[in-house]
Amino acid sequence: MATGLSLRNSGNLENMSQIIITNAISAVEPAGPTNQLVSRYDIPDGAKQVNVPLWTRNDAAAVTEGIDISVPQQIEANVVTMTGEEHGILIFVSDRLQKQNSEDVLAHVGEVQGNALGRLLDKDLIALFDGFSKVIVDSSSTATDGTIVDLAGAVSYLRSDNDSSYGPAYGELNAVLHPEQIRRLAQDVTGISAGGTATTAGTTYNNGSISEDVLRNYYRGNFGIFGINIFEDGNLTVASNAAKGAIFQREALALAIEQEMNAEQERDASLRGTEVVMTGTWKEKEIIDAFGVEFHGKTTPIS
Repeated sequence: MATGLSLRNSGNLENMSQIIITNAISAVEPAGPTNQLVSRYDIPDGAKQVNVPLWTRNDAAAVTEGIDISVPQQIEANVVTMTGEEHGILIFVSDRLQKQNSEDVLAHVGEVQGNALGRLLDKDLIALFDGFSKVIVDSSSTATDGTIVDLAGAVSYLRSDNDSSYGPAYGELNAVLHPEQIRRLAQDVTGISAGGTATTAGTTYNNGSISEDVLRNYYRGNFGIFGINIFEDGNLTVASNAAKGAIFQREALALAIEQEMNAEQERDASLRGTEVVMTGTWKEKEIIDAFGVEFHGKTTPIS
C-alpha cells in the first residue's frame, strides 16, 4: 500500500499518461550511457525470451590441386538465452495535490520515474563489468592510477587473439569510466598536473596537439584516446578511492528488452489518491568475455 504525500495532476490521470511516459523516456537515457554501448535485442510479443546465437570461427587450410578436401568444417554456434525481468517504481499522487492541477509537476513525475529506471538499468549493466576475466590495473596492486599506458594495454589485449572461438575484438571500442578516472586520464595526456606523471613529466601543452582536443572536450564525457570512445558514468561505485570501469566491444555485453517503458495508474479511494506505476522489463548478460576488460583506476578527488 502506498504511503506518503506526493505529486499531482488533473482529477483523472488517464489523459496525462502520455506526458508521464514521454518525460520518463527522455530522462532514461541521460541516467547512464552504458545501455547505448551494448548489443540490444528485442523480446517480441508472445515470446518469453530471446536466443542470441554466437557463431564461432572455422579454420581454413592449404589444399592441393585435384585433391579432395577431406575434412569438412562444421558451423557451430553457442546460444545464449535471455529472459526478461520486471523492474518498476511507484509514485503516489494525492487528491489534494491533484486539485492544484500543476502541469509541470506531472511532467516531473515522468522525469523522476524515468531517471530511477534509467539509473537502475545502467547499474545492472555496470554490474557486468566485474565479470570480465581480464583486469587492467588490478585493485590489489598499489599502482591503481589507471593511466594512458594502462589504456593502451587494454587496447592491445582486446585487439589480440585471446579466444580461439571468437578471436580479437573487432570494430569500435568503448570505455565507461568514472568522471575522476577520466579527469586523471586527461591530466595524463595533457601533462597539466603538477610536474606531470611518470610518463608525462616535463610535457607541455601544445596548440593543435591531442592535448588541446582533450582539454576542450573531455568534460563532455566523450573523447577518444587510442581509438577508444570514452564515456563518463557517475553511477560507477567508488570503493577505497577507486572505481571499476570497463573497456569493451559492443558484442561483449547484451541487453534484451521485453518492455521499454509502461505507465499505469490505479485509484485508491481509502488513501484518497492515485498510484502511478512505471515498469520496464529487461535482462542484461555478458556474451563474449574476451571482448571486454575491467579497468581499475583511482578516483580520489582534488582537495
